[in-house]
Amino acid sequence: MLPDILTPFKHYNEETISGVLDGIVTPEDEDSETCPSEDTMIRWHHWFIINEFNIEGHMKSIGYRLLGFSEELLETGISLLSHMRSSMPAVWLKTVMRYIYNSGNALEAFY
Repeated sequence: MLPDILTPFKHYNEETISGVLDGIVTPEDEDSETCPSEDTMIRWHHWFIINEFNIEGHMKSIGYRLLGFSEELLETGISLLSHMRSSMPAVWLKTVMRYIYNSGNALEAFY
């Protein structure tokens, strides 16, 4: 099981990455010594864009196989990712990453 503080293959912590993806941390926020560069933020956005459909598919599959969600979930247009982002704003990325990587799946890297 992955530790809570580890987002696989990332130099920055999950809170910083999710803050960038949610628009909370921006290139103008240079007051922090741990603020990533603008290029890094752009790469994270691209990483998220290319993995968004994969994340959604993994979450629906995990929900069906491991969490006992109904088969109807697989056929609906409901976005589990959007629901998680709005209902768990502080920990959505950590939760998604833990479920995906701990179930033996992975996401595409973006270089």
